[in-house]
Amino acid sequence: MDKAGFRQSRFWQNTSGNIAIMAGLTAPLFAGILALGVDYGALTLQKRELQQTADLAAISAAGAPNPEQAVLQHFKLNGKKLGVKIPAGVLTDTGIVPLDINGEVPGMDGYAEITKGRYVPDPNTEVGQRFVANATPPNAVKVEIVERGALFFASSFTTPPKVSAVGTAAAQRVAAFSVGSRLLSLNEGILNSLLSGLLGSSVSLKLMDYQALVSADVNLLKVIDVLAVDLGLQAGTYREVLATDVTVSKFLSALGRTSGLSPSVAAAIKTLERTANKSSISLPLEKIVNLGPFLDSMVGNSENLKVTAGVFDLISAAAVAGNGSKQIAINAGAAVPGLAGTKITLAVGEPPVSTPPLAVGASGTVVRTAQTRLAVDTSVVGLKALLGLQVQIPLYVEVANAEARLADIRCMTPGNGAVDIDVVPGLAEISLGNVDTSAFNNFGRTPRVTKASIVDSAVVRINGMAQINSGNMTKSRLTFYQSEIQLGKIKQVSTKDVTTSLVTSLLKKLDLDINVLFLTIGSPTVLQAALADTLGAATKPIDELLYNTLLVLGVKIGEADVRVTDLRCMQPVLVQ
Repeated sequence: MDKAGFRQSRFWQNTSGNIAIMAGLTAPLFAGILALGVDYGALTLQKRELQQTADLAAISAAGAPNPEQAVLQHFKLNGKKLGVKIPAGVLTDTGIVPLDINGEVPGMDGYAEITKGRYVPDPNTEVGQRFVANATPPNAVKVEIVERGALFFASSFTTPPKVSAVGTAAAQRVAAFSVGSRLLSLNEGILNSLLSGLLGSSVSLKLMDYQALVSADVNLLKVIDVLAVDLGLQAGTYREVLATDVTVSKFLSALGRTSGLSPSVAAAIKTLERTANKSSISLPLEKIVNLGPFLDSMVGNSENLKVTAGVFDLISAAAVAGNGSKQIAINAGAAVPGLAGTKITLAVGEPPVSTPPLAVGASGTVVRTAQTRLAVDTSVVGLKALLGLQVQIPLYVEVANAEARLADIRCMTPGNGAVDIDVVPGLAEISLGNVDTSAFNNFGRTPRVTKASIVDSAVVRINGMAQINSGNMTKSRLTFYQSEIQLGKIKQVSTKDVTTSLVTSLLKKLDLDINVLFLTIGSPTVLQAALADTLGAATKPIDELLYNTLLVLGVKIGEADVRVTDLRCMQPVLVQ
């Protein structure tokens, strides 16, 4: 082998420079991988920063009357070159510009798309499903930002990808409100008879006791806190307490030990507690109050929410709720001056689910009074040609639900807001005639009313019947401002007719059959005039009877009393 061949052979056999060669060949590959790693890291950091931007933008939008402008303002203050997508294009500082063919905004890094909806923090619902887009009333905003990704090395051979992030925030606005009635004129005889029938034991409070109970207010949450201790549930939630059946006496015991009550009120409640202790009537408190977003709060952690209720309203509500849809017969005797004797048969319908007369909630929350039926059989002594004869006045009264719906909560400046309530008073039907009380408990159909014997004596017989409806279905809007809420002001909605005019109109529409057995007593015309005078004189005592009876049950004929006791405009928070 010559020298040249030898050198060539040694060259190919020499391995001392392999590493350098391999390094030289693989260096570009490693450099490319490192460059892509840098780009990936930059995109990851960009997405993290974009997520923070989306979250903060959602918080800004959730509490704003104009979410689009709020988000745009947030971008501007934080130096973000982002627009807000609207139906007309993309909203920017300089106006509305269109998206280009690639879905990008000229001169901007990207855009945000805003979706209003409703967020319900229901633990039984999957987290991703708690926000419902476009649901009403809205209380949350979802902000999705799409931005052009930043590439440093890969941009030379590929199009930068889109980077996106989604933030969802909710601004909870809640109000505590109620619908019911307030007792104006009190009759201790009727009230004692009614509560005795509802509690299943004799009640004998004095007029001054009722006056004290009617004039007193209490925070129902404080009552529940005391009750939770009694039940051993102070470490549980309000939902657990409200779902627990308690006896009326145990509820009254907790009510009487709630702070802030005067000695006279506490003493009257104690008397009722001893009365109720003789019966086993029980109730779930969820029939009285709906705490909405505070249901899953721990007992005692209500953020000083004012769920104010009248003490007497709570007592009557508990008594009614404990009886469910039972039919109750009450003998009120001669409790009302001007009426010879009175018997009352009543039935209270079960209120629709989640609509008790007192509630805490957001826009859309509804409270209702219970549907009520009364058969009132009373009598008076006849006047003029009917002098000395008993005149029977059998009445049938049906009052439908009065409804109050939380229409809107407006949060203005801090500590200043307003609540709009749409109210429909309960419709009423009043009839004079015999009614089939066996159908009272079936609220799916109306009991049949037939002609009744008004006067039945040896000298004359009078049968009659009348019927009249009251009320309208037009809702009325009440607005409660912050100052009125703080004072607990009660506002009333009325239909065109009230009880007095209804009773008067009812008596004017009597369809009578008069049978005179002895002509010496007078002609049918004379008897009809005497009957009109007799019934006219009974109008006022009948009004007193109906008002006191229905007001104990928390309802009025053609009227509704509404009160807003608290308003909370909470700060927006991230929810998803």
